[in-house]
Amino acid sequence: MSTLKKTLKLAGALAIVLGAASPIMVTSASAAPYGHGHMDAMHDRGHRPPMRAEHRPPMPRGHYKWHAGNWGWQHDHWGWTPGIWIRF
Repeated sequence: MSTLKKTLKLAGALAIVLGAASPIMVTSASAAPYGHGHMDAMHDRGHRPPMRAEHRPPMPRGHYKWHAGNWGWQHDHWGWTPGIWIRF
């Protein structure tokens, strides 16, 4: 299987996993109280959540470097972007 096909297959699987998890994240985030001086960690832009432990899949054949996952500010909350192998 070509590297491009593997990459697209992995990207598709990742999209499915993230799509399935998004209703859970929205539900838990929307349950947080607002307007009382309280802000939960997922909505506090000034404080990045702690790093997550990731399972690193086996390195593909060729020259690849692991790009670790990270938190990024997405609209009004922190969102996790998982790590990936990047060809160089």
